[in-house]
Amino acid sequence: MNNLNRVGSSLHRTFFSLKSPDTNSDAIQQEGFSILDHNLSSYHRFDLSTNNQQQSETSSQLFNQSNNLSTIDKTGDDTEFVHNNTKRTLHTIPGVFCPIALSMFAISIFMRIGFVLAHAGVLQTLLQLSVCFIILFSTLLSVCALATNGAIEGGGVYHMISRALGPEFGGAIGVLFFFANVICNGQSVAALVEALVESFGPGSKANIFHGTHWWRLLYGTLINIVSLITCLLGSSLFSAAAFFIFILVSFVYLMVVVSFFICGPHLVLIPKVNTYAYNNEELLYNKTDFLYGHYTSFSSETMRENLFANYTIDYTTGNTMNFATVFGVLFSSITGLLAGANMSGELKRPSRSIPTGSVSAILFVFFIFTTETLLIAATTDRYTLLNNYLFLQDINIWRPFVIIGIISAVFSACLSGLIGASRILEALSIDEIFGSVLHWVRVGTTRRGNPMAAVFFTFILVELTLFIGSMNKIARIVTIFFLLAYFAVNLSCLALDLASAPNFRPTFKYFSWHTALIGAIGSITMCFIVSPEFASIAIGILIGLIAMLHLRDFPRASWGSISQALIFHQVRKYLLLLDPRKEHVKFWRPQMLLLVSNPRSSINLIDFVNDMKKGGLFILGHVKIDRTNNNLNDICSQEYQYWVSLIDSMKIKAFVDMTAAPTIRDGVIQLVRLSGLGGLRPNTVILGFYDDTVPEDKLRSRSFYKRHWLKSNRLINTLFLQQQTNRSDDMESTNSTITLNSTNTLTSLNDNDMNSILHFPTLRRAHEKKILDIHSYVQIIKDTLYLNKSVCLARNFSLLRKDDIDSNKRKVFVDVWPVNFIFPEMSTQFDVTCLYMLQLATILSMVKPWKTHSILRVFLCIDAINDNAFRIQQYLDELLSQLRINAQTRMVAWENVTSLLNNPSTINENAATISVDQQQTTSTKEFIDINDEYIRGINELIRQQSDNTSCLYLYLPRPPCDKILFQRYIQVLDMISNNLPPVMFVHGVSSVTCTRL
Repeated sequence: MNNLNRVGSSLHRTFFSLKSPDTNSDAIQQEGFSILDHNLSSYHRFDLSTNNQQQSETSSQLFNQSNNLSTIDKTGDDTEFVHNNTKRTLHTIPGVFCPIALSMFAISIFMRIGFVLAHAGVLQTLLQLSVCFIILFSTLLSVCALATNGAIEGGGVYHMISRALGPEFGGAIGVLFFFANVICNGQSVAALVEALVESFGPGSKANIFHGTHWWRLLYGTLINIVSLITCLLGSSLFSAAAFFIFILVSFVYLMVVVSFFICGPHLVLIPKVNTYAYNNEELLYNKTDFLYGHYTSFSSETMRENLFANYTIDYTTGNTMNFATVFGVLFSSITGLLAGANMSGELKRPSRSIPTGSVSAILFVFFIFTTETLLIAATTDRYTLLNNYLFLQDINIWRPFVIIGIISAVFSACLSGLIGASRILEALSIDEIFGSVLHWVRVGTTRRGNPMAAVFFTFILVELTLFIGSMNKIARIVTIFFLLAYFAVNLSCLALDLASAPNFRPTFKYFSWHTALIGAIGSITMCFIVSPEFASIAIGILIGLIAMLHLRDFPRASWGSISQALIFHQVRKYLLLLDPRKEHVKFWRPQMLLLVSNPRSSINLIDFVNDMKKGGLFILGHVKIDRTNNNLNDICSQEYQYWVSLIDSMKIKAFVDMTAAPTIRDGVIQLVRLSGLGGLRPNTVILGFYDDTVPEDKLRSRSFYKRHWLKSNRLINTLFLQQQTNRSDDMESTNSTITLNSTNTLTSLNDNDMNSILHFPTLRRAHEKKILDIHSYVQIIKDTLYLNKSVCLARNFSLLRKDDIDSNKRKVFVDVWPVNFIFPEMSTQFDVTCLYMLQLATILSMVKPWKTHSILRVFLCIDAINDNAFRIQQYLDELLSQLRINAQTRMVAWENVTSLLNNPSTINENAATISVDQQQTTSTKEFIDINDEYIRGINELIRQQSDNTSCLYLYLPRPPCDKILFQRYIQVLDMISNNLPPVMFVHGVSSVTCTRL
C-alpha cells in the first residue's frame, strides 16, 4: 500500500512538472509526435516492486510519451482517463443539458411550433413530433453507447464515429457534421434576425429595423460578430451564460403557459412584413390599415379547426408547404441533440455527463413541445397561426417576455453551433485526417485549448450561409445534413454490435442493435422524404469524401476501423461455409504459395504470379532460420509489417505467411502443410530456380504505384532502419534471415518526391556460398509432391519486361510446350501436367496486359517421318476447342533431336486420339538420366521457336528417388532452360480442366 502511495505521489509530481512550458514539449514536437499518439498503452506497466526513483523514472517516461493525459478521474466502478484537464471545466447541467435544451428551444418553442401547427394540423404535428423524437431518441441511445465505451476527447460525435468506423468514414462524416453545424448556426442567426424584424420592424411600434434583404444580412452579420467575440472568450463563459439563459427561457415559457390560462379572447396583429397577407386581402382597400387574427382562449371549436392539415403558402419564402417541407422546418429546429456531445472536450466527465444530460434534456423538450402544441391548438385560430409566426408575443401577459426569450434562446443556439463546429474542425486537424491542410487550426489554438483559428473560419462560413436567405430556406439543408449525421451515428453503433467486437462494452445498458437500426432507417428514410435532390447530393459528397480519404494513409490514426471487424466477422462466417469436400474441377482456381528468397531479385516473379492466380489465393511464403530458439521476441512477427508494406507498394492481392525453423526444408514443409485456412489452402507451390546465376537487383528500377496526395513526411518503419544500422557482419549466423523467397521490407517516404523506397538485405554476391544446398532443394520438390501439391519452378524471370508489353505495339507470345522431354515417347500424350500447363497459360492470357498484348501458342513435338502431322494437329485443335482455350497450335519436327538420345523409344502414333477425360492421369514416371547432346538439342529447338516470346511453360519431370541423381536432375533442367526467356517448369498432381457443363 505504501508503494502504491509512493507511485501516486510520483505520478502527481511528474504531472505537474509537465505543465512547465520549458519541459519536454519541444522535444516531443521535434520527434514528430501528435497529440493523438499520446495515450496510455497496454505495453506500459508500473513496476510496484522497485524503489521510488525507478517508479519516478517510469512515470516520467510514460507521461513524456502521453503528455496530454493530465489526470485520472475515478467515478464509482469506472475509471475514466481525461486529457488536458485545464480545458475541462463543464458539468452535466451547463455542459450538456442546457445546450441541448436551448438548441431545441431556440427556434421551435417560440417561432415554429405555430408554423408547423398552422400547416400540418394537430394530428400531423404530433405525428411529425413523434417521428422526430423516435429518430432523436434512437440516435441518442447510440450516442450514449459510444460515449460510455471509452474515454472521449474533443470533437464530440466526430470523435465517437471516427473511433468506431475508422478515419475514412469518420473523417468524411466529421466534415459533413461540421458543415451541418455551420449551416444550422446560419439558420439560428437568420431566425434571430427574423424575430427582430417582425418584432421591431415595419408596422411595429418601434419600427427601428428594416425588412429588406441587405438590411437583414447586416443584422445577421452583427449577430454573428457578437457570437464570435463571445466564443473567443472561451467555452467557460458560454457555459455560465447558457445556464442563466436556460433559466431565463424556462421562466419566459412558464409565463407563456400562464398566459394561455389568464388572457381572454382578443385580436392578434398580423405583422406588416407579411406582405403576402396584406397584398392578397381583397377587402383591405387602405394598405395602411392592419390585419388581425383571433386569440379565442380555450375553445373546442378552435381545436376542431386546427385538428387537420391545411398546407398553404409560407409568407417568409412564398413557397407552398407540404408534409416534407414542414417536417424539414420542424426537424431543423430541434437538431440540438448533439450540442452536448460537441462539448466533450470541455466536459469533466463526458462518459457520465453525455448520457445523463442528453436523455433528461430530450425527454424534457418532448414534453414541452407536446404540451405547447395542444395549448396553441386549443386557443389560437388558424388564420393567426398562418400569418403571424410570433403570435405568442400578442397573447402573453407582458409582450416583451417572448422577444426576450427568443433573443436569449436563439443567441445561445448561435453560440452552441459556433463552438461545436469549431471543436469538430479542431479535432479533424488534430487527427490529421487531411494531412497538413488543417495544420493552421492547431497553430491558432490558445494554451487553454480555445481553437481561435477554427472559430474564425467557422464564423466566415456562417456568414456565407446567411446569403441563402430566410430561415425556412435554410431549414431543408440543415435537416438533410443532420439526418445523415444521425444515420452515421446509428450505423456506427449497429456495425459495432453486429461485428461482435469484444471491446464494445458500453456501460450504458439501454442500447441495442434494434434501436440503432430504427434510428438508421428512420434517418435515411426521412432524409429522402424531405428532399430527394439534396439527399442524393449530400450522400454523393459523403461517398466522394470517403473514397478520397481511402486513397491516403493515416500514420497517426491508430484507433482502428470498424470495417476490419466487419470483414473479419463476414470472412469467418463464409469461410466456415467453404467446404473443401464440395470442391469440383469446374470451379477450380489456382491457389498459389510463392516462396521467395529476396524481393530485390524476385519482384518480377511476384508480379507475374499475381497475374497468374486469376482471383485465387496468393500467399508469399517466408522461412527464417532459427536454430537456437533463444530470441526474446518472435522474429517473424517483427518483420511481418515489412511484408505488408511490400504488398501495398506493389498493389498485389496477396497474403503473407512466415515461419521460423532450424532448416529451410523444415520451414517449407510447415508452410506447405499449414498455409491458408479452411477451404482456402494452396494447391500450387512455386519456387525460384536453383542455379549459380548472380541475382540482379530489380527493386530500385521498378516503378511502384504511388499515392501522392496528403502523404505524411515521417518515416514509417523506424525500427527496421535501426535494425539495419545495428546489423553486424554475421548475416549467416544461426539467427540470420534465410528464405526461398523472403523479404524484409520497409516503406519510407522521401522528403523531396515522397516516393516509396523499399529496403531489403543485400543480394548474394558472386562466389558467395548458398545457404540452401541442392539436395535440400530437390527434396523440397519431392516433399511438396508428396503432400499432393502441384509444383512450379521459375527461372529467368529477371528478364521479364512486363512494362514493355503495354508500350510495345507488337504482340508477344506465351508459349506452352506440353512435352515430357525426359520421355520423348510420350510427346503426343496429354497427362494432368500438360493440361495444368495449358490452364495456367490460359489464365495468364485472361489478365491485363497479357489479354490484349499476347498470343498463346501450344507447341507439340512430332516425328515428321512416322507421325501423321495433320491428324495430330487436328486432334490438338479439337482438344483446345473442348477446353475453350484460344491458342495457336504449332507442330515442331524433332526427329533430329530424338536421334541424339542414347536410348530412343518408339512413338505412340495414336496417342493424340485419346479423349480428354481418359487422359487426365498423373505421370508416375520419375526422372532418368539422359545424355547432354539430347538436352542441348532440346534447348536449341526451343530457342529457335522463342523469337519474341515473353514467357514459356515447360514440363517438369518428377524428381528421382535416388539421391545420387538429385544434382543431375537440376543440371538437366538448367540445360533445358539455359538462355531462354522466362521459364515456368510445371508439374501438376490433379485435374484442373473440365469439358462438361
